This record gives sequence, C-alpha cells and structure tokens, in this order.
Amino acid sequence: MPRSFVLPVTLGSLLLLALVATLAFALLRACALQFPPLAHLSSCAGPQRLAALRSVDELAMVRSDLERRIFELERELGARQCTAILADPTAPLSEEGWNNRDLSMLYGCWSLDTTYRTRDVDSGEIRTYDQWQMCFDTKGEGTQVMRSTDGMVCEGSVKARFSGDGLGLIEPGNLACADGGYIHRRDINCVLATGGKASCATFQPETNGEATVGFERAPPP
Repeated sequence: MPRSFVLPVTLGSLLLLALVATLAFALLRACALQFPPLAHLSSCAGPQRLAALRSVDELAMVRSDLERRIFELERELGARQCTAILADPTAPLSEEGWNNRDLSMLYGCWSLDTTYRTRDVDSGEIRTYDQWQMCFDTKGEGTQVMRSTDGMVCEGSVKARFSGDGLGLIEPGNLACADGGYIHRRDINCVLATGGKASCATFQPETNGEATVGFERAPPP
C-alpha cells in the first residue's frame, strides 16, 4: 500500500480516540462540561430549575397533609348523626312565623270553621258545607276538601303565599265536586287573628259572593 495513505489514517485514528476520550470524560462528570464546543451538553440543573423542583416537593407535602385532613374530617362527619327538625303539624299560627312569612308553619291540616253555603246558579238550590279543610306541606303546597251536610264532596289543590301583611290561599280554578258540578274559584285573603288563628275573607269574582271564615289548626283525626 502506498505510504501516502498511512499518515492520514493514523492521524484520523488519533483524533477519533481523542474525541471518544473527551465524551467519556464529559459523561463521567455528568454536569458542567468545560469543553466549550460541548458545553451545551451539560445536564446540571440551573438555579431556577432547582427552585422549581423544591417548590414541587413542598406542594406535594402540602397536598399530602390536606388529603390526610380531608380523610379525618370525612371520618368525623360519617360518625355524626344529623337529626332534621321537622315542622310541628299540630302547632297553631304564631306571630313570629307570620311576620317571618314562614310557610312551614302551615305544615299539616287546617279547618275553616264557619258554615259555608253555595247556591246553584241554574236551579237555585242552596247547599251547606259544614266541613272545609286544607292541608299543606312545608312549602305551602296543599289540597282542600269541602263536605256538605248532604254528603257532597268537592276537592282540589290550593297553595299558600304571603303577600303584604296577609296570607293568600290561592285556588288554581273552580273546585270540582263529585256530582260533576263545582264551586266557583275564590280569592281568599287571611289576616292573623288572636289565639293562633286567622280570619279569611273569600270573594268569588264570577258571582260577587263574599264570606268570612276562620282558619285554625284542625283537630287530630
């Protein structure tokens, strides 16, 4: 082989060995390569990265503490027994509840204690209803039933709503009766009276009929 090719090959081998040695040295140091052309290969974390890593560790500890506290609180809550305070279905009307517009005080059933008379607009027949009862839930949604002395039953829905200083008992429409007839819808407005009762004025827009009835807690069945 001509000698003109020996020296370049030998020189190239030496340069390759030098490069390999340099890279090995860099890998062993792991950080801060000092050889300028290879400085960008440094794996050392800078101050900002180290601070971020510390912050992550601190947040992980905080999270662990919070998760432990949540577990403890859930265990305490699970051990407690909560008892809901229900409205008393036998309590009379109270001035405090009335002034606070507390519909839950109406929970249960109420009697409208005056004799109520209706007249058939076609036949002129007079019918006397001596029983009129309304029952409500704690939100003022309810039902009503009227029974006449001759056994007729009329029933439907009713709702209670405070307006101004009074309590309105709202009928959605005419009150249907078992014989296919009905009692005309009434506007019923009540004011608080004494002794845990209310006084209610009723007005039938279609007939201009008016009446006043008492409103008090119904006796137990």
